[in-house]
Amino acid sequence: MKRFFNLAMLSLVLPLFMHAQEPGSSVPLKNKGEAKVSYNRGIESIYEKNYLVALEYFSTALDLNPEFALAYLMRGKTNLELRKIPEAIQDFTMALKTDMNLGEANFYRGYVNLSEKADPSVLEDFDLAINKGFKEHFVYYYRGLYKLISGDYTGAILDFNSAIDLQSSYALAYHDRGTAKRLLGDYQGAIFDYRQAVNCKPDFSIAFNNMGSVKKMLGDFQGAIDDYSVAVRLDTNYYVAYNNRGSAKFQLGDYSGALEDFNKVISIKNSYSPALNNMGGTLAKLNKLDESAKTFDQAIMNDQSFGYAYLNRGFVRELLGDINGACEDWKTAGDLGVTEAEQYMKECK
Repeated sequence: MKRFFNLAMLSLVLPLFMHAQEPGSSVPLKNKGEAKVSYNRGIESIYEKNYLVALEYFSTALDLNPEFALAYLMRGKTNLELRKIPEAIQDFTMALKTDMNLGEANFYRGYVNLSEKADPSVLEDFDLAINKGFKEHFVYYYRGLYKLISGDYTGAILDFNSAIDLQSSYALAYHDRGTAKRLLGDYQGAIFDYRQAVNCKPDFSIAFNNMGSVKKMLGDFQGAIDDYSVAVRLDTNYYVAYNNRGSAKFQLGDYSGALEDFNKVISIKNSYSPALNNMGGTLAKLNKLDESAKTFDQAIMNDQSFGYAYLNRGFVRELLGDINGACEDWKTAGDLGVTEAEQYMKECK
């Protein structure tokens, strides 16, 4: 059974309007006073959650004073809140052009650009933010997240440590530090951090799921089932956790319980091939070979690149006496990168 981990990824959970300061008195423009008034009205509009009005006030401030770095910063944050990403990036860049020491703008520009592609410019912005003195807990967290995505697990742990030192109840930092430890093979350390995460945030379903998956890796299938059960109680549509719980039940020989979980997955997301693959394997274990083969067919129809579904369908086809079909499936699985298929291909002519 294939194991799946969810990574708590980027979300707008941090305060977007921190550390806004009034513009300095050294602005070399005659209308700096009017710009300051418009800026402050923008801040007031933010507190009232009137973001479109805030945008207008910050834009007016910048019309009056094009060198007003904090107005660019705050307009960028407002655009970010409104999910106007290109506009936010442009504003953060302009803030840095007008005040190169504004580390907060570096952070937010890096934050907006953070993705699974791990663009080096993001790390550069996070480093600059910290070097310029913007050392909030979430800055270290997101730099750690970048390092986690890019494969620097040790560096990620160091940043998550800093984030936790600054905010001891930072559930996301504990969770992602646990993921980094898991990827380094420190499974007990991972379980400890996932436990800390749920202690900080008792409704953290992803942390329960991932803690269960580490326990499953260690052979503690009942402990895994207990954690998955909490995860699905917290989020009744959490199909990945249902799939993982079914996999753990399979390992304990509870095939009917496993099928119940896999069917629950399909009722939530009928295109989820991993659950169909696992269901096919469970049906094969119950000697329901025809039904098993049809389930693998559906898994492959949903995802033609799912090598393990081909591998497993090959086993069922072999049991059904269809050796040619089995060999075709094993070859396809091998072509898709499933190394286990090679040993079975030896049986084929």
